[in-house]
Amino acid sequence: MLDVHRELLPNGFLLILSPDIGCLPDEVKLTRALHRASRSDKYAVLVDCSLVERLTEEAVDLLLAYAFMLHAQHRRLVLCHVPDAMRHHFLHLDEASQPLLALSLLDAVQEINHPE
Repeated sequence: MLDVHRELLPNGFLLILSPDIGCLPDEVKLTRALHRASRSDKYAVLVDCSLVERLTEEAVDLLLAYAFMLHAQHRRLVLCHVPDAMRHHFLHLDEASQPLLALSLLDAVQEINHPE
């Protein structure tokens, strides 16, 4: 199970994924959090996966859909601490579909504060 904590940053909206024993399906919580974050006026949505060991296929698909949508709005989805077993889902995609992968939350924040 998955829980999502939300934090506002100066240039981004941070979502922290963590284990949860709640009754709502993971995808419902993640969808709600991504929807709210994407409606903000922030340049980027950062997703910290450091507290989870894996993501479901549905969660990966949601992240990819929001990466594509945010890219179309000239914004970014930045994933940090992606579990090694899940990295391959994000590496070999076209630029419009690929979220930015950061090794740490600090790297992700630096990326959105100083985009190329």
